[in-house]
Amino acid sequence: MSGILKVCGVIMIVSASIYGFILCFSIVENVLGSVWAYISLVFAPFVIGIAPWYALFSYGDYVPLLVTYGGIIPGGVMFFIAEKFEK
Repeated sequence: MSGILKVCGVIMIVSASIYGFILCFSIVENVLGSVWAYISLVFAPFVIGIAPWYALFSYGDYVPLLVTYGGIIPGGVMFFIAEKFEK
């Protein structure tokens, strides 16, 4: 049981991270253009950290912030519950 919960938690965290990165990349592409968006891939942690906040304050769009930072919470909870089942 705990193994299944751990796998589900990891899948949730990985999928939220990938989808959040895609959303952040599209924000940078819309604001700066495709050339600068591909250059920003080198600075991925900076892009993921700033782009969701930019979308919130500029456009009032909270979805990138919710997916990027809030998507880790359900996966972490499932992983935590799986750890408690093992003991």
